[in-house]
Amino acid sequence: MLSLNLPTYPVKVTYKAGKQLIFDPVRLKYVALTPEEWVRQHFVNYLVTEKGFPKELIANEVCLKLNGMSRRCDTIVYDCFFNPFGYFGI
Repeated sequence: MLSLNLPTYPVKVTYKAGKQLIFDPVRLKYVALTPEEWVRQHFVNYLVTEKGFPKELIANEVCLKLNGMSRRCDTIVYDCFFNPFGYFGI
């Protein structure tokens, strides 16, 4: 996969029905390994290991309303009251 300017970590990759899957520790399931997912998993790992955000306060592939319009966020970090602390990739 792509070389990133993020810390490496031991990814869990498997194959199912001829497709490569990567384990998402936030969603607790294997998802299709695409270049976008590769970056997302490394970025979430960076937030957890380097920046100290608890993975329980992070969500991937979330829909939310902004100005009355539905938008999809790649990753949202919540505060302790489950309000969006920051969101990335709208």
